[in-house]
Amino acid sequence: MRLSVRHEMKFAAADAAQNRVQHLLLTPRDTAGQTVHEWSIAMTGIESAARFADAFGNTACLVSQPRGEDQLSITVSGIVETTDTSGVVGLSDSDPAIALFSRFTPQTKANGNLVNRLRAQQKAGANRIEMLAWLMNVLHEARDGEEDEDEAVEIVAEDHAHVFVGAARGMGIPARFVTGYVLTTDSEPARLHAWAEAFDEELGWVGFDPSANLCPTPAYIRLAAALDADSARPVRLAPDLPRTGADTIAVRQAEAGNQQQ
Repeated sequence: MRLSVRHEMKFAAADAAQNRVQHLLLTPRDTAGQTVHEWSIAMTGIESAARFADAFGNTACLVSQPRGEDQLSITVSGIVETTDTSGVVGLSDSDPAIALFSRFTPQTKANGNLVNRLRAQQKAGANRIEMLAWLMNVLHEARDGEEDEDEAVEIVAEDHAHVFVGAARGMGIPARFVTGYVLTTDSEPARLHAWAEAFDEELGWVGFDPSANLCPTPAYIRLAAALDADSARPVRLAPDLPRTGADTIAVRQAEAGNQQQ
């Protein structure tokens, strides 16, 4: 599937006398399931930005702006070809040490009950992929189990991914938090999304999306992976600036040969 992306972000102005720095994780890399044909980031200072691979193997940009403007605008656009790998990302030469993703963070603490239930699945003979698929299904179904409307809390994709990653790490399975885009239906607006990947000795990294109860499909574009949402944040600003409105995101199926305008 050939997908086109356009993502516009706007942030409030900072003190005009203050320098600004932006750390961006907004550049996807090629994987077993995606090939990046075109990709660009438009913003003040991007021409002289430092580009490097971060500690988690992501393509990062560090943008410096010596003086403030009325508003900070960032526009991302590109075309990515995706294929169906049943969620398998595999391994690449740019991946960091797998053991790095065994580390717990405040956002990915292991849920003891889930870990015990996973151990029961393992004891019953389930292999690693079967256990992880079971975990994905349990987390997906849990969001419909809240009966007390006064106490109900909205469960977003980020929460699902954190709980999945924490439970997997609690079983000794390296796991990581992933950000990206998803092609949605006409009735549902496109959005930045979050899911998880866990490591399997035979397959390498495999994606699991508990919020949708499926492994990533060709409708997914993978941006970055890290320990949790904080370390995978697509845009980090110094000084921190509030958004001036909702992001504008369009993810569409593109015809072969289409160019970004």
